[in-house]
Parts: sequence; structure tokens; C-alpha cells
Amino acid sequence: MKKISILLLSIMAAFAAYAGEVGLKVTPNLSPDATKYAMAKQASTQITALETTVKGRLWASVLCNGDGAEGFLSLVYSDSQGKNWSDAVVVLDACADKLAVRNGILWLSPKGELWLFYSVFDGYYDGRGSLWAMICKNPEAAQPLWEAPHYLGVGVATGRPMADKQGVWYLPSALWGRDVMYYDKAPFIANRWDTPRFASPYAGSYLELDSKRGAGVYISTDEGKTWSENLGAVKCPNEVIKARYNNPQLFCYDDGKVGMVVRASGTAWSYVATTSNGKEWSAVERFVSAPDQNFAVHRLADGKLLMVRNGRFDHHLHWLPEGLFAYLSEDCGQSWYGGLRLASDVATINPVVAEAKDGSIYIAMHSEPEAKCENSLVITSVAEIDAANADPMNSPSNKRVVLTVGNAGEGAAALTKVLTTPKTDWASEPFRLATYNIQYPIMGWPEKRLEPLIALLKEYDFDIFGAQEPYLHQIEDMMRHIGDEYAWVGTNVTGDNSDRTHHFNPIFYRKSRFEVLDFDTVWLTDEAGVPGYGARSCRLFVWAKFLDKKSNKVFYHFNGHYDHRGIEARVVASYIVLDMVRKVAKGMPAFVTADYNSDEKSRPYKVLQESPFLEDTMTDSPVTVNREYQSISGYKPVTTRAVNGMHIDHVFYTPNSIKLSHWELIVKDYNGYWGSDHHPIFVDCVIAN
Repeated sequence: MKKISILLLSIMAAFAAYAGEVGLKVTPNLSPDATKYAMAKQASTQITALETTVKGRLWASVLCNGDGAEGFLSLVYSDSQGKNWSDAVVVLDACADKLAVRNGILWLSPKGELWLFYSVFDGYYDGRGSLWAMICKNPEAAQPLWEAPHYLGVGVATGRPMADKQGVWYLPSALWGRDVMYYDKAPFIANRWDTPRFASPYAGSYLELDSKRGAGVYISTDEGKTWSENLGAVKCPNEVIKARYNNPQLFCYDDGKVGMVVRASGTAWSYVATTSNGKEWSAVERFVSAPDQNFAVHRLADGKLLMVRNGRFDHHLHWLPEGLFAYLSEDCGQSWYGGLRLASDVATINPVVAEAKDGSIYIAMHSEPEAKCENSLVITSVAEIDAANADPMNSPSNKRVVLTVGNAGEGAAALTKVLTTPKTDWASEPFRLATYNIQYPIMGWPEKRLEPLIALLKEYDFDIFGAQEPYLHQIEDMMRHIGDEYAWVGTNVTGDNSDRTHHFNPIFYRKSRFEVLDFDTVWLTDEAGVPGYGARSCRLFVWAKFLDKKSNKVFYHFNGHYDHRGIEARVVASYIVLDMVRKVAKGMPAFVTADYNSDEKSRPYKVLQESPFLEDTMTDSPVTVNREYQSISGYKPVTTRAVNGMHIDHVFYTPNSIKLSHWELIVKDYNGYWGSDHHPIFVDCVIAN
């Protein structure tokens, strides 16, 4: 399995020297060290593609260590339907050169050759991508031999190729937008690339490729000897062009037309078809409402379409974390049936599909439940998916976890442990932290609302508070009164901080007490400034890392605003918040203030409250004041409103590193007026590092 001829190595070396002139190159390692590249040794793994040979060997492309410059691709195979796997047969590792290799796509061509397509990037994404292909002509041999890679062009392979009835080969490809160029020195979730602190070194590069950004194909009319590029041919709807990862996939109609399904950046997929070798495509139509996640669409040997997607059709939601489901269609996507539940884990994503000659359907999926990194493999059939139509919550009969990774689990477990281990080094000086939705400029701003707002701030003397909704001119009005004491950080929901017609989520802090060490923005959407996950409006969280100059201790404050219309968007937001706190705060004291638009009985609230490291300050504080009142007032006295104790504004915190002494909902008016239609909530606390 590990042998390779001297001649083949010489050919590869010569080709590698040439390839540097046409694209970023990676020399394949055809004799990888079994210990170094063992799957259990890697920080994370994800199966990016499956393929079966004529005799039933199952091949897998595995992305190891993530999709940055530390990541690499490995090829493994199984002769036991995924029960046991070979050592890595081929490794594409360019970590030493700080290049990222990923998007491995496997395909068994009509000639019986196994193809591997992959892309090489400088860092996460350099705005271009170098697309390569390798061929193995004996994929069922005891020692499979892979030929030297050849360069196809720019772009990213995004799905399994297909051959139409005329023998034309199509490779679905994309050229992603400029807004996802990555700078490897940015923090966990990078800001928009026009932010000077995190500008991509490629921000002004490859402008000549902008007309080709979007979805398209590579075409071969000579069985893969040569390929021609038709990128960017699919340009509508606009969301497709703007999508971070539009990831087109192909299937063939009965009449020979080629269909393309494209992931849009909002909450839908689009469909197009061609009969012109990918040069011209029909107008885009909505293929199916779907989640903002990767998906799999595959035409089976019997002509049916198979779709694997997050969420159930009968819920009609764009994204609800309820698991992964498999559906069938006999009319090319006009209607669907089945609904076999492949996984119920909320984090299960990125399904890939292969069909064996005996009709077995292999589906691999990736999940990252708490403190784990797992790849699961399902072996199912058309009959089993069909039978699930009566009970879509059924699970497949043949499912196993493969490629469970130790290091990633250890890393996630370590973060959770740090976030839950009690601290002992406590500050002696408490401070007061608050959340306050300051409604946008209606209902008499500034004539009726500014004066009571300033009076409240001076009376209750917040040291730091997260606000939601104020426009820039409202913040300017406030700062004319409190600017001697406070400063603020924040981002406009449009991504343009000069915008005066949309709101901010600012964090105001007392300058004499706190120093900002770092800050950034996390978007509750698939793209900055654009709604996602079924949201009505774009939403975000601003986080800031503060130094308390009195105690010399550090903490994080996350402040944001959930969507007011999208039920599923609020659920997604809570999962993003958990990920954000875990990976940004990394065990330091953390507060999460927001208008969650979710009360204590809602699922978004419960996702946070039931997490291992966040709690609601209201439920933990030894003293609570006015908790029986609602947190939204509607500018009405409390005596005229129902008393039900439900709140949509909350202050969550990490109880292992923060001690509470007081929680209060302020219901006071000032001469019959209020600063907003929400009541602020504050807590008194001390922190520990």
C-alpha cells in the first residue's frame, strides 16, 4: 500500500516545478507516515467525500485539522463497508508552506477511474483558489497508484462530477466572493474585510476574476484529458453571488438536461438547467426552502433524486437544529417523500453521499457535540428512506460512528472545563453591569425620552451596560450628556458604522474604571449586513475584552439583539452565542447581555440556560427586585400591565468566575416618561480570574 515507483516520483517532481507557474501547488505524499497521519492523532476530521468502486471498495476523502493553514487532506479506503479503514494512502499536506488544502471531491468516472479534485489556498481563502485533479486507475488494487496531479484552473470543486447522456463530463465549481478572503491573524470570528485591523492581504487582488465569481462548472468533452472553465455563469439570484459558500451540485434529468442546485446565502436553494455544456443556464428558480447549511443532492441509479438536508420539510422552517434527514423525489425535486432521520444532534452538518452498485446508499456526516468530533456513516437504501415517510423520526438501521477524534474532543472538553471550573482569585471591588434596549428614534425622541434616559443612567450609576437598537444620532445625543464619564464600542447592523438609518448594539463603559483590550463583531447571519436563518433583520453581537483597572482583572462583555420575527433565527442565535462564549472568552469571566426577544419558556432561552457554562443572573442572584414585572413596558406604567414575570431581556453570565449580589429590573418613570419601551436590568457583581 505504501510503495511508489521511482519513475512516478520523478514525474511528480517535474510536474510540481511546472505547476508553480499556474497555481499554488502541493506535492502529494504517496507514502505517508502511518503514525504522523493517523486519524486519531489529528485535532479534527471531516469526511468531505465518499465514493464506491465497482467491486464495493469505499473510499473517503478526509479533511484533517480544519480548513485553515493547519489543515490537510487524507485519502483512506475500506473493504468492510466502513467498519475498518486503511491507513492514509495519499496525503496532501502543505502546512509547512502555510497553504490550506481542502474541498476534496471523489468521483468514479464512467471509465472506472477514481478522481480526486481539491483546491489549494493561501490561508483560509485567497480570493482565487487553485483547482487540481488526481487520478487512480486501479482503485480496487492492493496498492492503488495515483498519478501526478494536474492543474485545472481557479476556483473550488464543490460537488460530485457527472456525465450527461452525450458523454460530456461536468464538474460543479465555484469562485467564492471577495468578502470571505481570510486573514489568519484575525480572531475566532473575523470581522468584515474592510475593517482596517483585519484587512486581508488579498483584499485588492484578483480583481480580474470578479466577473466569474459565483457558481459554474468545468467541462470535459474528452473523458477528462482536458477541461474548460465556465465559472460565474450562474449569477442570479444576487444572493448566490454574495454567498460565502454557494457550493453548486449537479444532477441529470431524464431528457438529458443538467440541473444545478446552489446554496444561497439566505435561506433558500436555487435551481438552474442547461443543455449547452454549461455555458448558458436557464433562469434561476427556487428549488426548495432549506437551511443555511451544506446539503447533498444526488441522482440514484434508478433515476430518483436523493436529498440529505438539515431539518424536516413538514416544519417549513429555514433552519431549526433538529437533525439531518434524507428525502427522495421521483419528479426531479418537484415533490419529496421519505424523511429518514439520519441524526438528531443539533450540530450534525456537511453530509456527503455515495451509491454502491448493489443499491446501498452511503451517507457520511460530521458532528461536533460537546467535547467531541465525530464522523458518522449510515448505510441505507431507497426502501428504508421510503418507509420513513410514515414516521420521519425513525433512525436508520445501519449506522455507526467512524473516525472519532481524540484531540478535538480533548480541546473542546478543556474549554468547557475551564468555563465550569470554579475560580478562587476574586476581586474586592464590585461593579454594576446592565442591559438596556434603547428603542430607535420614535415615541418622542429626544423631546420626551432623552431626559428620563439620562436621569436613569445618573441615578443608577451603571459602570458598564450593553444597549440595543439606538441609532447613531441617539448615541451622539446621549454622549453629549454622559461623554465625560463613558465611552462606547459597537457596530452598525449594516456593517457600515457611518450609517445613520440603522441601529447599533453599543457597549458603554466607564472610562475611569475599564480599559478596552480588544473587541470584534459576530454576525448572527451567514453574511455581514444580510438577514439569515429566517430572520427579518440582520442581527449581530459585539464583544469587548475589558481590563478592570481597580482589580487588574479581565472579563468579556458580549452584547447583542435577537431577531424579533424569526423563531428559528433566535434558536440559531443561541447556539452561535454558546460557540462564541466558548471560543472567544476561553474561560475568562463573561457576561452576555441582549434583547433576546425570547422569554423564559422559549427554546432560545433554554438553549442558553441549559448549557454547562452559562446561567441567567436572575435565577442565581441572592437578591432580586421587580422580577415579577415584564422587561418590556410599551411606555406604560407597571400598574396598568399584567404581572407575569416574563422577560425578553436577560443578563447571562459564567457562574464559575462571577459572583452576584443583586439583580434588579428598573421600572421607574421620570415625570411620567421613560427612556425606552424596555426596562433596563442591572446586576451587582465581582469577578475572578
